[in-house]
Amino acid sequence: MKFGVVNFPGSAGFSDAVYALHYILEQDVVELWHKDTDLQGVDMVILPTGASFGDMPKPGVAAAKSPIMASIKKFAGNRGMVLGIGNGFQVLCQAGLLKGTLNPNQSETFIGKNIFVRPDNTDTPVTRLINKGQALQLPIAHACGRFDADRETLREMHQKGQILLRYCSEDGKTTSESNPDGSIDNIAAICNDSENVFGMMACPERAVDPDLGNVNGLLVFQGLIGV
Repeated sequence: MKFGVVNFPGSAGFSDAVYALHYILEQDVVELWHKDTDLQGVDMVILPTGASFGDMPKPGVAAAKSPIMASIKKFAGNRGMVLGIGNGFQVLCQAGLLKGTLNPNQSETFIGKNIFVRPDNTDTPVTRLINKGQALQLPIAHACGRFDADRETLREMHQKGQILLRYCSEDGKTTSESNPDGSIDNIAAICNDSENVFGMMACPERAVDPDLGNVNGLLVFQGLIGV
């Protein structure tokens, strides 16, 4: 599978994504600059985490207006697969490719730690290798990850199975204590209604190497590769 990883100024997770996909998962990877317009025939686009454009004027706003995003919108409209991780999730929401908004954490602080998520829908490329009820430990690193949407949008997303992952405790319970950023309904990852554009705040690319003591992120990428 051929992946394109987009590099915006400030994309701190760009190298992590390239490393995970190319060196760990042995996939073909193309490095895409934010001013590019040619996606070079990739099968999937990854928007990595980090602080694109210094998170100014707010996370994802400037990156959503980059030249490459017009090509990514067209790619997604033709059923091409796109995954936004962390800041990449923020970019996709700002670009209108995913519903809802990502707001400052409820604690009003940056949070960097390991958390647990469990699948809400196991029939998507992102979640299909995760067992129902399985609590997956993944790292997060964000100050603006609190997902929110209006009541009608949220109702439609639940009905259509667009909620992919929810924050949970180690034993798989969705509690307020296990919700690191205050996201509505403990939502940690979503997709569009065509199930080809995905966004998640946790960073699976930072949990694929045995040397780091966590390979849970492999389930996310292997599910995508197997599509």
